[in-house]
Amino acid sequence: MAENAVRELLQTLERNVKDTGIVLDRYEAAHDECELCSSREYKALVAGHFALKEAIDKINNQLNK
Repeated sequence: MAENAVRELLQTLERNVKDTGIVLDRYEAAHDECELCSSREYKALVAGHFALKEAIDKINNQLNK
């Protein structure tokens, strides 16, 4: 059960990283640097995107011990 749950969790996190990456790329293409720096939503999405990547790395590191 735990193995399946971890697999599902990783798939969900990886899908979310992909989705947030697409949104960030599109947002960055449509806005200038000043707009990016002043957008709280953009900064929150960047933080979330990298937190997801970090969570994936931590899970994988734990599994590879």
